[in-house]
Amino acid sequence: MRIAHVTDIHVLVPPSPGQLLSKRLLGSTNLYLFGRRSHFTDAVQRSLVEGVMEQAPDALLCTGDLTAQATDQEFQAAFELLAPLFDRQPTALIPGNHDTYTRKAWKGARIEERFGRWTGEGRWPRVHLLGDGVGAVAVDTCRASLNSAGVVDDAQLDRLGAALEDPRLEGRFVFVMMHYPLRNRRGEPYGPSRRALREARAVERVLGAHAGRVGAIVHGHEHHGFRTRLPDDLGGLTILDPGASGYAWLPEKKRTAHFNIYTVEDQQLTDVERFRFDGEVGRFLPEPGGAYASGG
Repeated sequence: MRIAHVTDIHVLVPPSPGQLLSKRLLGSTNLYLFGRRSHFTDAVQRSLVEGVMEQAPDALLCTGDLTAQATDQEFQAAFELLAPLFDRQPTALIPGNHDTYTRKAWKGARIEERFGRWTGEGRWPRVHLLGDGVGAVAVDTCRASLNSAGVVDDAQLDRLGAALEDPRLEGRFVFVMMHYPLRNRRGEPYGPSRRALREARAVERVLGAHAGRVGAIVHGHEHHGFRTRLPDDLGGLTILDPGASGYAWLPEKKRTAHFNIYTVEDQQLTDVERFRFDGEVGRFLPEPGGAYASGG
């Protein structure tokens, strides 16, 4: 099977004046006054959908941040953009911190309201069966807060081990999906703390205890992608982040959008392909030199 992985698309629609409250006011200042809106473009986001469709994957993983500020307008625009892609194959989706940007968006489960047929239902973590031989355990790490830190509460942490031992996953290659990284590109604990998952070490211990059931860990949040591993005493599990999939083409800053394709055969990850947006031709192409050869 070939499984696509997209993340951090950040569909952006200017908020109305009535939506400029608390954190969204600060975020809009960064986006519209300090130029961060130029980091993501709808042209690249449309090309992302086309590029993934061209690869015709058997399943799709999306590790969050569909939107920039979790407004109703952004969720609608993201749905119109992504639903045709998500509908083409079995898809598993988790929220990102930008999809739970405000307390109203988080408590109202706005992403699940709009994208529920791909997030699934019930308590987190959620188990997804993605065709023959592949499954995913989806962990929700995102809460509304003034900083960008992630949280896994004790109840979800307690259920994570049970989800990994779900009998429906027996004989399948299992992806563990979360928005936040556990480790940085050097294999060290991810930081700074204001942008990291607070319970990362506790999550690692659970994953390490069930390492025989975990094929790979996939995440987003860090816009410059990388591949690393957990330490050997925690199972040495592979960790993969393609990098932001909706990034603008900014060669002078060495930034562009990426998505990954994973090949799984006989319960093994046999290949990782990384595709990058090339603004000179206006489409996604295989990363020159192979996956992660160009760095982030």
